[in-house]
Amino acid sequence: MKCHDLDRLLYPYLDGELVAEERVDLEQHFSSCDACAKQVQAERTALAVIRTAANNGSPRAPESLKRNLLAGIHGEQRRLRQARMLRWSAAAASVAICAVAANYQWRSFQRRLFIEDVTARYARQFPLEIQQRSPRELEAWFGGKLKHRVTVPRIMNATAAGARLLNVRENQAAFIRYDTQRPGEVAPRPMGLFVYQAPEDDVGPLKDAEFGSGNGFNVVSWRDGDVVYRLVSDLDESDVRQLLPATGATVVQPASLQR
Repeated sequence: MKCHDLDRLLYPYLDGELVAEERVDLEQHFSSCDACAKQVQAERTALAVIRTAANNGSPRAPESLKRNLLAGIHGEQRRLRQARMLRWSAAAASVAICAVAANYQWRSFQRRLFIEDVTARYARQFPLEIQQRSPRELEAWFGGKLKHRVTVPRIMNATAAGARLLNVRENQAAFIRYDTQRPGEVAPRPMGLFVYQAPEDDVGPLKDAEFGSGNGFNVVSWRDGDVVYRLVSDLDESDVRQLLPATGATVVQPASLQR
Protein backbone atom coordinates (compact mmCIF):
# COMPACT_ATOMS: atom_id res chain seq x y z
CA MET A 1 0.00 0.00 0.00
CA LYS A 2 1.38 3.40 -1.04
CA CYS A 3 0.43 6.98 -0.14
CA HIS A 4 -0.96 7.65 -3.62
CA ASP A 5 -3.48 4.80 -3.12
CA LEU A 6 -5.21 6.82 -0.37
CA ASP A 7 -7.05 9.15 -2.76
CA ARG A 8 -8.77 6.13 -4.32
CA LEU A 9 -9.53 4.17 -1.13
CA LEU A 10 -10.20 6.88 1.48
CA TYR A 11 -13.96 7.36 1.09
CA PRO A 12 -14.78 3.66 0.53
CA TYR A 13 -12.80 3.01 3.71
CA LEU A 14 -14.68 5.63 5.73
CA ASP A 15 -17.99 4.30 4.38
CA GLY A 16 -17.07 0.71 5.30
CA GLU A 17 -17.12 -0.48 1.71
CA LEU A 18 -13.63 -2.04 1.52
CA VAL A 19 -13.10 -5.76 1.66
CA ALA A 20 -11.28 -7.03 4.73
CA GLU A 21 -7.92 -7.47 2.99
CA GLU A 22 -7.89 -3.91 1.60
CA ARG A 23 -8.99 -2.48 4.95
CA VAL A 24 -6.20 -4.30 6.82
CA ASP A 25 -3.55 -3.15 4.29
CA LEU A 26 -4.76 0.45 4.56
CA GLU A 27 -4.77 0.45 8.36
CA GLN A 28 -1.27 -1.03 8.43
CA HIS A 29 -0.15 1.83 6.19
CA PHE A 30 -1.74 4.39 8.59
CA SER A 31 0.26 2.95 11.47
CA SER A 32 3.53 3.86 9.74
CA CYS A 33 2.53 7.05 7.84
CA ASP A 34 1.55 10.03 10.00
CA ALA A 35 0.59 12.16 6.98
CA CYS A 36 -1.98 9.69 5.71
CA ALA A 37 -3.26 9.01 9.23
CA LYS A 38 -3.87 12.74 9.76
CA GLN A 39 -5.70 13.01 6.45
CA VAL A 40 -7.97 10.11 7.36
CA GLN A 41 -8.70 11.61 10.75
CA ALA A 42 -9.55 14.98 9.21
CA GLU A 43 -11.93 13.37 6.71
CA ARG A 44 -13.52 11.19 9.42
CA THR A 45 -14.12 14.24 11.64
CA ALA A 46 -15.68 16.20 8.79
CA LEU A 47 -17.99 13.33 7.88
CA ALA A 48 -18.98 12.86 11.53
CA VAL A 49 -19.97 16.52 11.82
CA ILE A 50 -22.02 16.37 8.65
CA ARG A 51 -23.76 13.11 9.61
CA THR A 52 -24.53 14.30 13.15
CA ALA A 53 -26.08 17.48 11.84
CA ALA A 54 -28.20 15.50 9.36
CA ASN A 55 -29.36 12.98 11.98
CA ASN A 56 -30.37 15.73 14.42
CA GLY A 57 -32.37 17.59 11.81
CA SER A 58 -30.18 20.60 12.09
CA PRO A 59 -31.00 23.49 9.82
CA ARG A 60 -29.11 23.70 6.56
CA ALA A 61 -25.64 25.05 7.06
CA PRO A 62 -24.86 28.39 5.48
CA GLU A 63 -23.10 28.24 2.11
CA SER A 64 -20.18 30.21 3.60
CA LEU A 65 -19.66 27.48 6.21
CA LYS A 66 -19.67 24.80 3.51
CA ARG A 67 -17.18 26.73 1.44
CA ASN A 68 -14.90 27.29 4.42
CA LEU A 69 -15.13 23.64 5.45
CA LEU A 70 -14.40 22.38 1.93
CA ALA A 71 -11.59 24.90 1.55
CA GLY A 72 -10.03 23.64 4.78
CA ILE A 73 -10.31 20.02 3.69
CA HIS A 74 -8.89 20.74 0.26
CA GLY A 75 -6.13 22.85 1.77
CA GLU A 76 -5.11 20.02 4.10
CA GLN A 77 -5.15 17.54 1.22
CA ARG A 78 -3.01 19.91 -0.84
CA ARG A 79 -0.55 20.33 2.02
CA LEU A 80 -0.24 16.57 2.46
CA ARG A 81 0.29 16.05 -1.28
CA GLN A 82 3.00 18.72 -1.31
CA ALA A 83 4.72 17.11 1.67
CA ARG A 84 4.72 13.75 -0.14
CA MET A 85 6.10 15.36 -3.29
CA LEU A 86 8.91 16.98 -1.28
CA ARG A 87 9.81 13.62 0.25
CA TRP A 88 9.82 11.94 -3.16
CA SER A 89 11.89 14.79 -4.68
CA ALA A 90 14.46 14.57 -1.90
CA ALA A 91 14.74 10.80 -2.38
CA ALA A 92 15.11 11.20 -6.15
CA ALA A 93 17.81 13.87 -5.68
CA SER A 94 19.75 11.58 -3.34
CA VAL A 95 19.59 8.75 -5.88
CA ALA A 96 20.78 11.10 -8.66
CA ILE A 97 23.71 12.36 -6.57
CA CYS A 98 24.78 8.81 -5.74
CA ALA A 99 24.54 7.84 -9.43
CA VAL A 100 26.70 10.80 -10.50
CA ALA A 101 29.32 10.03 -7.84
CA ALA A 102 29.40 6.36 -8.80
CA ASN A 103 29.75 7.24 -12.49
CA TYR A 104 32.62 9.64 -11.77
CA GLN A 105 34.43 7.01 -9.68
CA TRP A 106 33.94 4.39 -12.41
CA ARG A 107 35.28 6.72 -15.12
CA SER A 108 38.31 7.58 -12.95
CA PHE A 109 38.92 3.88 -12.38
CA GLN A 110 38.74 3.18 -16.13
CA ARG A 111 41.21 6.00 -16.91
CA ARG A 112 43.57 4.61 -14.29
CA LEU A 113 43.46 1.17 -15.94
CA PHE A 114 44.33 2.63 -19.36
CA ILE A 115 47.24 4.66 -17.95
CA GLU A 116 48.61 1.66 -16.07
CA ASP A 117 48.33 -0.46 -19.21
CA VAL A 118 50.12 1.93 -21.61
CA THR A 119 52.94 2.65 -19.14
CA ALA A 120 53.42 -1.06 -18.43
CA ARG A 121 53.60 -1.84 -22.17
CA TYR A 122 55.94 1.09 -22.77
CA ALA A 123 58.27 -0.14 -19.99
CA ARG A 124 58.56 -3.58 -21.65
CA GLN A 125 60.27 -2.00 -24.69
CA PHE A 126 58.72 -4.22 -27.34
CA PRO A 127 60.86 -4.46 -30.51
CA LEU A 128 59.83 -2.15 -33.34
CA GLU A 129 58.36 -3.65 -36.51
CA ILE A 130 59.45 -0.75 -38.71
CA GLN A 131 62.38 1.58 -38.04
CA GLN A 132 63.79 4.92 -39.09
CA ARG A 133 60.99 6.20 -41.28
CA SER A 134 59.44 9.62 -41.76
CA PRO A 135 56.06 10.33 -40.11
CA ARG A 136 54.39 10.10 -43.52
CA GLU A 137 55.92 6.69 -44.19
CA LEU A 138 54.83 5.46 -40.76
CA GLU A 139 51.29 6.63 -41.39
CA ALA A 140 51.31 4.73 -44.67
CA TRP A 141 52.66 1.62 -42.94
CA PHE A 142 49.77 1.64 -40.46
CA GLY A 143 47.25 2.01 -43.31
CA GLY A 144 44.90 -0.98 -43.45
CA LYS A 145 46.37 -2.57 -40.29
CA LEU A 146 43.96 -0.80 -37.92
CA LYS A 147 40.32 0.20 -38.06
CA HIS A 148 41.20 3.86 -37.55
CA ARG A 149 43.55 6.24 -39.33
CA VAL A 150 46.83 6.89 -37.54
CA THR A 151 48.23 10.42 -37.58
CA VAL A 152 51.89 10.58 -36.53
CA PRO A 153 52.54 13.94 -34.81
CA ARG A 154 55.71 15.87 -35.72
CA ILE A 155 57.65 16.68 -32.54
CA MET A 156 60.32 19.37 -32.75
CA ASN A 157 63.82 18.27 -31.85
CA ALA A 158 62.69 14.63 -31.89
CA THR A 159 62.72 11.97 -34.55
CA ALA A 160 60.42 9.03 -35.11
CA ALA A 161 62.54 5.97 -34.38
CA GLY A 162 59.97 3.46 -35.59
CA ALA A 163 56.62 1.89 -34.85
CA ARG A 164 54.74 -1.33 -34.24
CA LEU A 165 51.28 -2.69 -33.44
CA LEU A 166 50.26 -3.27 -29.82
CA ASN A 167 47.11 -3.69 -27.79
CA VAL A 168 45.87 -1.33 -25.09
CA ARG A 169 43.40 -3.20 -22.90
CA GLU A 170 42.23 -5.39 -25.80
CA ASN A 171 42.03 -2.39 -28.16
CA GLN A 172 44.29 -2.53 -31.22
CA ALA A 173 46.75 0.35 -31.06
CA ALA A 174 49.52 2.00 -33.02
CA PHE A 175 52.73 2.58 -31.07
CA ILE A 176 55.22 5.19 -32.31
CA ARG A 177 58.57 5.62 -30.60
CA TYR A 178 60.38 8.96 -30.71
CA ASP A 179 63.98 9.73 -29.78
CA THR A 180 64.90 13.13 -28.38
CA GLN A 181 68.02 14.46 -26.71
CA ARG A 182 68.61 17.11 -24.05
CA PRO A 183 71.57 19.47 -24.40
CA GLY A 184 74.64 17.83 -22.93
CA GLU A 185 73.21 14.31 -22.98
CA VAL A 186 75.03 11.63 -24.94
CA ALA A 187 72.27 9.09 -25.44
CA PRO A 188 68.84 9.98 -26.83
CA ARG A 189 65.80 9.69 -24.57
CA PRO A 190 62.83 7.71 -25.91
CA MET A 191 59.14 8.64 -25.77
CA GLY A 192 56.20 6.50 -26.78
CA LEU A 193 52.87 7.47 -28.31
CA PHE A 194 49.88 5.09 -28.22
CA VAL A 195 47.04 5.75 -30.69
CA TYR A 196 43.84 3.68 -30.45
CA GLN A 197 40.04 3.71 -30.52
CA ALA A 198 38.32 3.18 -27.16
CA PRO A 199 34.91 4.75 -26.42
CA GLU A 200 35.23 3.66 -22.78
CA ASP A 201 38.55 5.54 -22.41
CA ASP A 202 36.94 8.80 -21.33
CA VAL A 203 39.44 11.60 -22.03
CA GLY A 204 38.81 15.09 -23.34
CA PRO A 205 39.91 16.88 -26.51
CA LEU A 206 43.38 18.33 -26.99
CA LYS A 207 42.53 21.66 -25.35
CA ASP A 208 41.56 19.73 -22.18
CA ALA A 209 44.45 17.25 -22.29
CA GLU A 210 44.90 15.34 -19.03
CA PHE A 211 48.14 14.65 -17.19
CA GLY A 212 48.74 11.42 -15.29
CA SER A 213 51.43 8.99 -14.29
CA GLY A 214 51.97 5.28 -13.81
CA ASN A 215 54.81 2.79 -13.38
CA GLY A 216 57.29 5.66 -13.01
CA PHE A 217 56.34 7.45 -16.27
CA ASN A 218 54.39 10.61 -17.01
CA VAL A 219 51.47 10.51 -19.44
CA VAL A 220 49.55 13.15 -21.36
CA SER A 221 46.22 12.01 -22.80
CA TRP A 222 43.77 13.57 -25.25
CA ARG A 223 41.17 12.59 -27.82
CA ASP A 224 40.65 13.53 -31.47
CA GLY A 225 37.18 12.37 -32.48
CA ASP A 226 36.98 8.71 -31.53
CA VAL A 227 40.77 8.22 -31.41
CA VAL A 228 42.71 8.43 -28.13
CA TYR A 229 46.35 9.59 -27.88
CA ARG A 230 48.54 8.82 -24.85
CA LEU A 231 52.10 10.12 -24.83
CA VAL A 232 54.38 8.33 -22.36
CA SER A 233 57.73 9.76 -21.24
CA ASP A 234 60.08 10.15 -18.28
CA LEU A 235 60.22 13.92 -18.87
CA ASP A 236 58.93 16.31 -16.23
CA GLU A 237 55.25 17.25 -16.28
CA SER A 238 55.86 20.76 -17.65
CA ASP A 239 57.95 19.38 -20.53
CA VAL A 240 55.49 16.59 -21.29
CA ARG A 241 52.61 19.07 -21.52
CA GLN A 242 54.59 21.17 -24.00
CA LEU A 243 54.85 18.18 -26.31
CA LEU A 244 51.13 18.44 -27.11
CA PRO A 245 50.30 19.38 -30.70
CA ALA A 246 49.54 23.09 -30.97
CA THR A 247 47.52 22.58 -34.18
CA GLY A 248 46.98 19.46 -36.26
CA ALA A 249 50.24 17.55 -36.49
CA THR A 250 52.52 20.33 -35.12
CA VAL A 251 54.07 19.77 -31.70
CA VAL A 252 55.55 22.53 -29.52
CA GLN A 253 59.11 21.98 -28.39
CA PRO A 254 59.56 21.71 -24.58
CA ALA A 255 61.78 24.36 -23.08
CA SER A 256 64.26 21.90 -21.61
CA LEU A 257 64.82 20.35 -25.05
CA GLN A 258 65.58 23.63 -26.84
CA ARG A 259 69.17 23.93 -27.94
